[in-house]
Amino acid sequence: MQAVGIVAEYNPFHNGHLHHLQETKNLTKLPLIAVMSGSFMQRGEPAFLDKWQRSRLAVENGVDLVIELPAVFSLRSAEFFASGAVQILQATGCVTHLSCGAENPATNFVELAKIINSSAFNSTLQEFLSSGLTYAAAYEKALQNLAGTQNLNTPNDILALEYAKALQNTNITPIFIQREQANYNDENIVGNIASATAIRKACLENDVASVKKAVPENVCKALENNNGVNETLLWNLLSYRLRLLTASEIAEQCQCTEGLENLLKQAASCTTLEEAVALCSKKRYPKARIRRLFMQLLLGKQRSYLEQAEPAYIRVLAFNDVGRQLLKEMKEKSSLPIINKLGKYPTNGQSEAFAQQLELDLAASDILALLQKKPSVAGSDYLNSPYYFQK
Repeated sequence: MQAVGIVAEYNPFHNGHLHHLQETKNLTKLPLIAVMSGSFMQRGEPAFLDKWQRSRLAVENGVDLVIELPAVFSLRSAEFFASGAVQILQATGCVTHLSCGAENPATNFVELAKIINSSAFNSTLQEFLSSGLTYAAAYEKALQNLAGTQNLNTPNDILALEYAKALQNTNITPIFIQREQANYNDENIVGNIASATAIRKACLENDVASVKKAVPENVCKALENNNGVNETLLWNLLSYRLRLLTASEIAEQCQCTEGLENLLKQAASCTTLEEAVALCSKKRYPKARIRRLFMQLLLGKQRSYLEQAEPAYIRVLAFNDVGRQLLKEMKEKSSLPIINKLGKYPTNGQSEAFAQQLELDLAASDILALLQKKPSVAGSDYLNSPYYFQK
């Protein structure tokens, strides 16, 4: 069997996601595998719904198989987020295409990726960095300098370019599909397609009518029983870590550079997470990067855990009948071990990378369970099996 891949967070699944997967299936006529962030999102936030609920909702709305993107990649920059997901899709042995939503799908992302991977781009980037620009600004300016590209700064276009880069050494072909209507960071629901940001905001404000317009019915029901995470508890847990650790210990437990650990340490005196992010981001550092560092710190592991370049396993979260057939195929072709139900000693006989990545995912799940406004029990990764959706 062959399949098409999608990389997503589904935080939560909405009508824009539904449009994307329907367009992808109509275009390719292939089963669809989604690699989905688990308990923490790439923008540095805990998931609004846990991964078990989000993967169930995804397969009930047309995804055939949902695989988890480990926290070691979901809490990293766009480059590693994309690279980790692409490597997992490649490792399945059956993915031939990757479908990416983009604000400007006509952009030649493949050619741009070749330019970015060139030595000329790297030397130009270093010149701009040495002039004092932030990495993001230097990156954009180097791209404009060598490719004449303008305004490649929207979230999905940035990710589309990262996917194109990651795909260069694979046999997977990218497909770029127009992102519909709502912008990534729009905070208000206007029509029947809205950003996940706007949907989460409407949920927190109990604006059920607006949410109903923007998500499938089963997602709406799931959201009615969930109000996200306890932000006060989240900040209390994080501020405890910031007060407990020295600046050098902070640097040992998250991906700080340029003395950023000293700024994070100063944030211990803040009264909210929002205030702490504002203090540390200022003009030089993107807020998403600061939030990712805070969430990395919350996991309480060594920095080396977070700097792995390759996934160590394929973790199955949900599937339907077609997905079940894909899993049979993957058992024959996969280049990585496949995890379904966790046993009592899941790391026995596995690599150190496997053990560390799973340890991070288990910690992320347990922290998210604690942060829910209606906290759930610890150990959900051991208690839950992949969801099987039979039509």
